[in-house]
Amino acid sequence: LSAAGQHAYNPQVAVGSDGATSVVWYRSDGSSDIVQASTRPAGSGTFAGAVNLSAAGQSAYNPQVAVAVDGATTVVWHRSNGSNSIVQASTRPAGSGTFGAVVDLSAAGQNAYDPQLAVAVDGATTVVWQRSNGSNWIVQERTRPAGSVTFGGAVDLAAVGQSAYDPQVAVAVDGAATVVWERDGPTYTRIQESTSGATMYSLTLTKSGTGSGSVSSSPAGINCGPVCNYPFSLSSSVTLTATPTTGSSFTGWSGSGCSGTSTCTVTMLGARAVDAQFTKLPLPSNLFTIKSVKVGVKALTSTVVLPGPGTITQIVTRSVKKKSKSVKIGVCKTSKKTTKAGTVKLTCKFSSATRKALRKRSLRVSVKTAFTPTGGLLASKTKTVTLKRKR
Repeated sequence: LSAAGQHAYNPQVAVGSDGATSVVWYRSDGSSDIVQASTRPAGSGTFAGAVNLSAAGQSAYNPQVAVAVDGATTVVWHRSNGSNSIVQASTRPAGSGTFGAVVDLSAAGQNAYDPQLAVAVDGATTVVWQRSNGSNWIVQERTRPAGSVTFGGAVDLAAVGQSAYDPQVAVAVDGAATVVWERDGPTYTRIQESTSGATMYSLTLTKSGTGSGSVSSSPAGINCGPVCNYPFSLSSSVTLTATPTTGSSFTGWSGSGCSGTSTCTVTMLGARAVDAQFTKLPLPSNLFTIKSVKVGVKALTSTVVLPGPGTITQIVTRSVKKKSKSVKIGVCKTSKKTTKAGTVKLTCKFSSATRKALRKRSLRVSVKTAFTPTGGLLASKTKTVTLKRKR
């Protein structure tokens, strides 16, 4: 990989998720040491020619390399600027064949050495190193957030007063970065660590269509209904379940790779948005037919033809005069639930007061029949029937 005729040292290698392989090292050009890189593309058996990453004229050492899930490759090293050593970085963006401009990560004026780096699943890149403050060494870090091309400011991790060395960094699948280092103490050397919080991304749920329903998530968070967005940890798997209300159907997902009418599972590698579509169902028919109304000695029996499942109710009343006013009083009432279309018989048994009145005279009564289909609207019919006197 390195050219013959000049020394090359400290190779490091990283492999992308597609199999592309990047190797970095530092090599003498006869007057100074230069960081170089070579990449073997995915599916290829051959490495491309070496490219210089650090500038000529001043020595650069100890390169490290890491590759993001999308293929973006970042290399870090420390390099002399003539008076002290600074940590630098260069990145080849995803899909590009060229490394970008070199970026200084540590501040000039005081020596910085031994950078290490780690890349989160979402592409956030954390670099750590040790840097002199003039009296002791401090571990520092800088992070380039997911989707950004710029590193944030340097952060001191180790406390001042006693030197800290040899930092190492690793990133969990939820985005939490942990840095460890060795630090001097008054009587002994100890290992210390610092961990950043897990990266959180928002999952936003919208509802569309003519119908209505709710969406919930596992793990809990989305309850749409009232809460239609919620932050979840990086790389967490969130399963969404849609439940239509009566009179609506769930007709499918869209967004963030979801489709169909089963559950939707979203992997939180960044902010995600999903839409759930509900469609209003046609109202079930409430058209029923009264085939017959037969009056017996003690009851009235109606035969009714129903278009589907629901509740059929029959209320029989008669009018009487009280203080020159017409008042309705109950004769009988009955109700029945049905689970399918078909013919239903309703038997409405007369009250004792009605049976007593019938021994004196015939009675004209109002028969109100009402049907409410399951998930539909009520319909009613009223007819007048004569109950003949029973001697």
